[in-house]
Amino acid sequence: MIERLTHHHLTWIDVLDPTAEEIREVMAEADIPLSFTDDLTSMTPRTETYWEKGAIKTTLDFPIVKRTDINHPHEVKFIATKNYLVTIRFEDIQSLDQFKKDFEVVTLLKRAGAKATGGHLLCTLVMRMYKALDSKLDYLAGILQDIDAGLFDEREKEMVFDISRAGQRLTAFRQALGAHDNALNDLYTNIAKAFAKSYQPDVLKINEQYLHLIRRVDRQRQTLAELREANNALLTTKQNEIMKTLTIVAFTTFPLTLFASIFGMNSVNMPIIGHSLDFWIILSAMLVVSVGFFAYFKYKRWM
Repeated sequence: MIERLTHHHLTWIDVLDPTAEEIREVMAEADIPLSFTDDLTSMTPRTETYWEKGAIKTTLDFPIVKRTDINHPHEVKFIATKNYLVTIRFEDIQSLDQFKKDFEVVTLLKRAGAKATGGHLLCTLVMRMYKALDSKLDYLAGILQDIDAGLFDEREKEMVFDISRAGQRLTAFRQALGAHDNALNDLYTNIAKAFAKSYQPDVLKINEQYLHLIRRVDRQRQTLAELREANNALLTTKQNEIMKTLTIVAFTTFPLTLFASIFGMNSVNMPIIGHSLDFWIILSAMLVVSVGFFAYFKYKRWM
């Protein structure tokens, strides 16, 4: 599906899940170099930037957070020429759809004395999509806060799964963003060759936002590691308490069981057995032994 938005001389062509026929139509309209078209109808497992005089193409994968298929990020191919920006994607992307609503009021397009090009629009859109990733990290930060609260709410077992899921999301986010490094470096170098050096400050701002995201996701991963360590410590402490309780119970009941077994032996000359108070004597002895064990455990502070 092809959607066009035009402002004065500048046209943005947004293509969703394109067919070969649609790519040929856009190529002719936007004067896209033939070397840019070899992968436009399918997703590619890499981020990269290419350029020719008057045109530049960059492919970026944007991480997914809330959906279950977090290991399949949103891929967007950006192609900028003098009067066109072409974006090619394969599924709906909220930040890109939001940009459509703001297309005509983007400050860049109304700069006095500056004639906007597809390169300007490319930089503006990429910056907008990077800023949208901040809200995704806000969502992950909320998950970390919930995990932190759950650690001390007697929910250590549940937190093991929550921590694993959060770690999976942060790892996928970091991997998707990590691949942008070379593409942005190439964009900084090649946009000057494709258009002019005056575009490079805009790319530097994009790179600053990218580094901000990298630092933020790394901090969240560090926080998650600390939460995992704290949860493991709480689980270990609880398991140790359970084992200690079971050991005390076993240590207390074993002598009593042995005591009862001895007096249950079928022997002719069994002491106490046959006495008028034999049952109460044996029961009292077992009670004294039990109280003695518990008193000893209390004294040693094992209970």
